Amino acid sequence: MKLIKAYDMDLNEERSTHLQALLIASFLEVFPKDRLFFKQIPHCRILAFNSDNQLIGHVGLDYRMMNLNGKAIRVLGVIDLCVSTAYRSQGIGSLLLSEVDKLSKGHIDFVLLFADNESLYSKNGFKMVSNTCKWLKIDHETLTTIGVGIEKIDGLMVKEVGTVPWSEGELDFLGYLY
Repeated sequence: MKLIKAYDMDLNEERSTHLQALLIASFLEVFPKDRLFFKQIPHCRILAFNSDNQLIGHVGLDYRMMNLNGKAIRVLGVIDLCVSTAYRSQGIGSLLLSEVDKLSKGHIDFVLLFADNESLYSKNGFKMVSNTCKWLKIDHETLTTIGVGIEKIDGLMVKEVGTVPWSEGELDFLGYLY
């Protein structure tokens, strides 16, 4: 198993094609067919390759400031974690999250994500939280801003990796929702 940190501006056509195929297969009927991102390009990605150098896993990362109950926090967001169907339940998702942990050491307070598989993230140290979220609403088809959303959203999970404790209340994403 080989893991590579990649940036979209450095992806060649072949790697982009394989990544797009993995994302579309993993997020059927929702992932755009004409690009490698849903609403915004991740700051970087971690790509997992098997011994034949085939792309079998992916996680996008978004590093940004957010506001938790009036206090600035540094957040590393996990975006579109996925593993090829043939390689699921083999620990690759956990391996990708372990790599995210390594990258989060230092100037990050929390790793944050929206979970569709709570058990994967819980066993990797994430906890479910219930905060009222505020974010920039983006139409993922037209890539236009359509307003500001404010509501509690199911599936919000965090992992404390710094010295700041998480607290319930208001979370301002200071940007788009992953």
